[in-house]
Amino acid sequence: MKILVYGELEDGKTTDLTLQCLAKGIELAGQTEGESACALIGYGVKGVAEELISCGADKIFLVEDERLSGYTTTPYRKAFSEVIREYSPDLILLPASTIGGDLAPAAATELRSACVLDCTEVKLQDGDIELGRVEFDGKVITRFSPAKRPVIVTLKDGISEPAKPLAGRQGEIAPVEVSLTDEDLIARVVRRDVARRTVDLRAAKVIVAGGAGVGSKENFKLVEELAEVLGGEVGATRAAVDAGWTTHDRQIGQTGVTVKPELYIACGISGAVQHRVGIMGAKKIVAINIDPNAPIFRFAHYKIVGDLTEVVPKLIKLAKEMR
Repeated sequence: MKILVYGELEDGKTTDLTLQCLAKGIELAGQTEGESACALIGYGVKGVAEELISCGADKIFLVEDERLSGYTTTPYRKAFSEVIREYSPDLILLPASTIGGDLAPAAATELRSACVLDCTEVKLQDGDIELGRVEFDGKVITRFSPAKRPVIVTLKDGISEPAKPLAGRQGEIAPVEVSLTDEDLIARVVRRDVARRTVDLRAAKVIVAGGAGVGSKENFKLVEELAEVLGGEVGATRAAVDAGWTTHDRQIGQTGVTVKPELYIACGISGAVQHRVGIMGAKKIVAINIDPNAPIFRFAHYKIVGDLTEVVPKLIKLAKEMR
């Protein structure tokens, strides 16, 4: 099986989710004694091509053109489709990002290929490609088995551990020529303003998170204080973010980030599947909830049934005493 990964860049660097897609591509290719390649489109990105080879790509299809220095749909669709035609992969993986979500269906339309977005699972079953996606606000997991190849897929954050570089690894860099016309360049990037994340929950070893059950912004300060005394980060469910108790960059789950801390303390979080998909990589989950039947208790390692306004202050006091 031949697998092609789209190499998405941010400020000239490979994104974390691209490296996750590459790791998954390498894993699947290894199951069939196949190969994994990357499509790299942009300008002045040859150094990135060498990085992707060191991370496990067997081949890099490189499209370099000064007019491709900023992403716009039409020229990138044309360049990406040309790489796909030249390589003839069985499976094409892209990050489930703003760009991936735009480019994947555009390329699929041009190539008349199957396309499935926002997958949380991709595997091989008896030689067939099987895909899984969470749908209907997290209440349903739908599985797909495309009838023909290639199939274009975007993968959600957390699909795999990012591929790591290996010194001395060799691979092939294959330049691809794409003819761009004025019609292809009808749009251009005038300016790009990026909101910088001040929190990296994916790297946090300890996370204390609050949900709707926290009840108020005042109570949410208990979550923040516990995180501080434990030397951890503050997380939240979508409900807590929507209520204005904390910022969006702390949202965990289907519409937030996927985390894998050593310790995850869930305060007033019911455990709906939308949030659960973001925390299943946690090594230890401690759940505090007043409802003894809360769904989170089904998969938490340690369960505390009680009012968090009483339980959390005791945990804060204990943590301070143990310092």
